[in-house]
Amino acid sequence: MANPEKKVRYLVKEGIILKKKRWLALLAALGLIMGGFLLVRAEMPEELFGPLEPLLEIYEIIQSRYIEKVDPSKLIEGAAKGMLESLDDPYSSWVSPADYEIRQMKQEGRLGGLGIGIATKDGFPTILNVLEGTPAEQVGLKAGDQISAVDGSSTKEISLQELVNRLRGKVGTEVMLTIRREGKFLEFTLTRAAIRKFSVTKRKLDREVGYLRIVDFESGNTAQNVKDILQEFEQENIAALILDLRDNGGGLLTQAVEVADEFLKSGKIVSIEGRDPAASQVYYAQPGEALPDIPLAVLINKGSASASEIVAGAIKDHGRGVLVGTNSFGKEVVQETFSLPNGGAIILTIARYHLPSGKAIEETGIAPDITVEAFEPTEKQKEILSHLQESTAIKNFLRDYPHWEEEDLSHLMQKLHQERIDADEELVRRFLRKEDKDRENDILNDLQLLRAWEVLKER
Repeated sequence: MANPEKKVRYLVKEGIILKKKRWLALLAALGLIMGGFLLVRAEMPEELFGPLEPLLEIYEIIQSRYIEKVDPSKLIEGAAKGMLESLDDPYSSWVSPADYEIRQMKQEGRLGGLGIGIATKDGFPTILNVLEGTPAEQVGLKAGDQISAVDGSSTKEISLQELVNRLRGKVGTEVMLTIRREGKFLEFTLTRAAIRKFSVTKRKLDREVGYLRIVDFESGNTAQNVKDILQEFEQENIAALILDLRDNGGGLLTQAVEVADEFLKSGKIVSIEGRDPAASQVYYAQPGEALPDIPLAVLINKGSASASEIVAGAIKDHGRGVLVGTNSFGKEVVQETFSLPNGGAIILTIARYHLPSGKAIEETGIAPDITVEAFEPTEKQKEILSHLQESTAIKNFLRDYPHWEEEDLSHLMQKLHQERIDADEELVRRFLRKEDKDRENDILNDLQLLRAWEVLKER
């Protein structure tokens, strides 16, 4: 073993003599955070020790002279964040041990949830939807319920992310929610469960047009699920297909490549260029595409990023399908997650990808062939929709007319006028389609999907 006192260097600062072995102790702490990126040993090479010397000296000064005692791990994590921020790369980041544990629990199915979607309304988080077969449905939570407290702690004005962190936990643990419903406060105790998330869903819009939505590429089974669904569609003899990649933030590169391969006969799918030659690679389509020659439309928007852009870009560049919607996000990088001994991790950009055409999309995104903006309510419409949510006339209408038709709306409009809700018929119709479970997937409410369907029908 190397002698730690060998080649001792002395640093003098205001009369304090610090031997190099003391620096090595600090380096050990830094090495615990940075894992395999730092070589921590008694005899430190000068080229590595030199650049770290100012950092270590700052650490020592803070620890010995700062007015209050500081947790060493807090300083080291701050240094790690600073190093990543200095890269000026919005995609490279530090992940705290707590956040990384949540990520791992989610991936491994150990992260418990309740099965609700939430958004802030009137200062309180409000339940937007309740998933079937989840703890939330089992205890009777409903869309529109306001979550006023979690385990007795008020939720007013807290961020949604903070609320999500409170609601999540290990599978099998309990959480108590205080719910405000129609002016009354109710308490529910729920047992967290693994919420099964389907990254791929499908349905038929009519007898001829199939609809396939990929939520993300996070699962290692995404490509196989897509293949299975395409085989089902083939057996059903669909004549056209809509692939929905909207709000798909990406995921595993390999899954994106395999999915793109399902729609292409041949040619380049994507090329990866990294600093390390080992990270550089070109992916090509293999023979045997699914549903060959049927018309294909791909939906994209600002939320389509990274892996989903690889799929959309390959389809567009090869002329395999028509893109409908708005510009995608524009994330042209490949990242890797490096776990660290302290339980945290860093997400680091290790390469860039290039579409078959070679056209750069970073920040600008992929432009659709047909631009269609999604419905975005104005501030006044948002206020009206909020009133419709609380409207007694709406609730009675959906109860009395579960299979309502257009001619039934005139009676409802009169009732809404009596409630002093100044809503036009089209906005009411849109709201009713969204509230009615039998019509929640009505394409008339989705302008981008409707346009894609029209394009395919014209072919």
